[in-house]
Amino acid sequence: MMELSKPARATCTLLRLFWWESDRSVRAEAVLRLAAVVSVLLFRGKAGVWLSTIRRQQTQELLRREASSRSVLRYLGALVLLSPVSKIYWRLLRGLRLQWERHLTQHFLVRFLDAQCLGQRFGRPEQEECGSRHPDQRIAADVGKFVQLATSLSLDSLQAGIDLYFYSALLRGISPALSKTALLAAAAGTLVVRFLGRNLPALYGAERFADGNFTYVLTRMRENAESIAFYGGQQHEVKLASDALDLRQNTEWVRLAEKDVVQHFSDQYRQILSLSPALLLVQSSAAGASVDAAVLAQASEAFDIVTRRLMILSENWSDFSRLNTVALELYAYHLEQSNLDSSEGGICLSPLQADYGHVGQTWLSLEDLSLWAGDRILVSSLSFAAPSEGGLLITGQSGSGKTTLLRAIAGLLRGQGGNGHVRRDMAPGHVLFLSQRPYMTLGTLREQLSYPFGFAAGVDDAALCGILKRLGLDHIVLQSKGSLDVVSRWDEILSLGEQQRLSVARILAQRPMYAVLDEITSANDPQHEANMYSCIALTCSAFLSVGHRASLEAFHSRRLRLLGTDGRWELETLS
Repeated sequence: MMELSKPARATCTLLRLFWWESDRSVRAEAVLRLAAVVSVLLFRGKAGVWLSTIRRQQTQELLRREASSRSVLRYLGALVLLSPVSKIYWRLLRGLRLQWERHLTQHFLVRFLDAQCLGQRFGRPEQEECGSRHPDQRIAADVGKFVQLATSLSLDSLQAGIDLYFYSALLRGISPALSKTALLAAAAGTLVVRFLGRNLPALYGAERFADGNFTYVLTRMRENAESIAFYGGQQHEVKLASDALDLRQNTEWVRLAEKDVVQHFSDQYRQILSLSPALLLVQSSAAGASVDAAVLAQASEAFDIVTRRLMILSENWSDFSRLNTVALELYAYHLEQSNLDSSEGGICLSPLQADYGHVGQTWLSLEDLSLWAGDRILVSSLSFAAPSEGGLLITGQSGSGKTTLLRAIAGLLRGQGGNGHVRRDMAPGHVLFLSQRPYMTLGTLREQLSYPFGFAAGVDDAALCGILKRLGLDHIVLQSKGSLDVVSRWDEILSLGEQQRLSVARILAQRPMYAVLDEITSANDPQHEANMYSCIALTCSAFLSVGHRASLEAFHSRRLRLLGTDGRWELETLS
């Protein structure tokens, strides 16, 4: 059995995600939409031949001066009645595209964050076809582009087949020689276009790579603008962006040059072919006999349509090249997402068993957990159970694996960078993770405090204002004129220390049973640090935190030290 090429395999896989693997109701709706589109295509093909025949008869009557106002009105009426057909077709097609694009986008969004976390942590090299396009670019732009190209090219090909069926019969009825000429001319033109545009797929891939790289450089500049300004590195960064822009424009210039050559040949070739009907019909007519102008007009129209439809591949060679490239990129990303949990072994995250130890004994246990980064072992055979009350402090030199251990506890290292078993309380809202650089969601101040679990019972606006005041953030409410519903870009207007205190305010507002904290006081002074940990200790039954400062020991009862040598570690009780 012949194996499909890589672009064809990628396209078929993406088609199957919607047309075969979606829910039955989604497939049923899509099939009905497609059936309606195909019905309109069939009607358009038949109506086109019918109009061509009426136009021929009308022309012949005009030439013989036999045309009546009734026949003219009948022809104009047919045109008016058939004019909405194309609009109906595009309306139906848009509906099908939107449904397909929505389903495919949701498919990628399901595992978007997981793929991003693993990709950022381990820097997995993307496949060659992916270039430097990032997942957000693929989901935001490439899914829609793939759906648009796939529907347009497939339905254009279907329309070409329908038109060939109707117009080939019409053309053979006028002149069999003209029909054969159209077939041979289309085959020859397709071969030439295929040769002239042989590099277009690779050139389009290079252009997308350069475009993704330019976007990445600009994004880096925006995200690190302040640091760049502190270093005085504006000139260097502008040069990098200019180089990326030059690369993008050069690749686009080269691709468009080859596309122009292909398009120029196609245009000139069709103009030359347009002379064929007149030449063949005149030569095939009896000596001295005139050629019916109406027949010639109809033959020219049918010949043009047949050659265009036979040359569907060459007419759309650039779009087929784009479809191949986009399909390969989306397929590669689909494989990345599909392989997130496919690795054997790895770190297994699961909820605590009901009969695990004694009731209330632990909320987190690690069993034979090992972590590594490349060839370097960070943690080896770590096993312990965190107490159900009090704090556990994780310390160690920079690079010893503290944050990596928290990622394993959070479940972000599945199948990657380690093995062993992590069991913890996984009930919704029971464990809140706070990072060193807190995530500030879009929206109001109230939504910042309620992210992600929502407010605990009895927490009203007065309580929220009291929480903010307790953490030294009451000035935010004052600046907002006492309102908690002011929308702002909080990650830009708040300092990192204020953001860290706001993340602790979430603990007081949501009251989780446990908390996992990654250096959440690093940007705060000792006074604020003591206040933050006092709030956590009074709110949570138990918590686990990473930190460097010796002052943190006062808020924890046990300490796990990562020694940074061959994965060794020590667990001790703090006085």
